[in-house]
Amino acid sequence: MTEYVKTYKCPTCSGLASGRGHLCHPIKENIPFTCEFCNKTVADPRHTCTEMIDKIEYTCKKCGMLAVYDSLLCEPEPKDQD
Repeated sequence: MTEYVKTYKCPTCSGLASGRGHLCHPIKENIPFTCEFCNKTVADPRHTCTEMIDKIEYTCKKCGMLAVYDSLLCEPEPKDQD
């Protein structure tokens, strides 16, 4: 499991998130960054790649965004398991 530095206060839910913020309200600082899944340098804070999609486990109850880690969403809930 990846540990995130809790440095960003989300304006949507007031929760603390990783340095890149939540996917449902990403911050634009520290862009571009290297994706931990595909190792590409990307400028989109909502970047998704095939490697990431294969590992998605959570969906946000507030905005519907999908994520690998619950810390990337304001109101995460486990994705339905098929």
